[in-house]
Amino acid sequence: MEIRNCINFILSNTQNSVFSYFKKRLQEFDITPSQYSLLSCLWAQDGQTPSQLAQAMHLDTSSITGILSRLEKKELIDRVYSQEDRRSVSIHLREEGKALWHQVDKVIEEANEKITRGLDADHYEQFLSYLNLIESNSQSDDQTV
Repeated sequence: MEIRNCINFILSNTQNSVFSYFKKRLQEFDITPSQYSLLSCLWAQDGQTPSQLAQAMHLDTSSITGILSRLEKKELIDRVYSQEDRRSVSIHLREEGKALWHQVDKVIEEANEKITRGLDADHYEQFLSYLNLIESNSQSDDQTV
């Protein structure tokens, strides 16, 4: 198979390009796309556990731990340990992290619009449906073609 027809090659190149674009747009806020994703989860529901965040972001907990450490160092989040069980921790936005949402949300929305320019609502929904199908197919244990 020619590499330009390989879905892995196509998706990898596209993802790398989109990631780079979003990374540039987020530089002024001193956060990465991965840090934005985690913050976005907390903006939607503050106080989640690291494992809840890992599940929402489809990452392993060790990756989440690194992102949390960097966000904590930037003073955007706090880890709050349970008084009853010190092993239990929840992640909470600091005021700086909450305030960042108002600035970043508009930039992300504009970036999303630019990246999907040319796709009307129906095409965008169809595109998402195809991506979900591809993801589902890749997770299937069925090895038949």
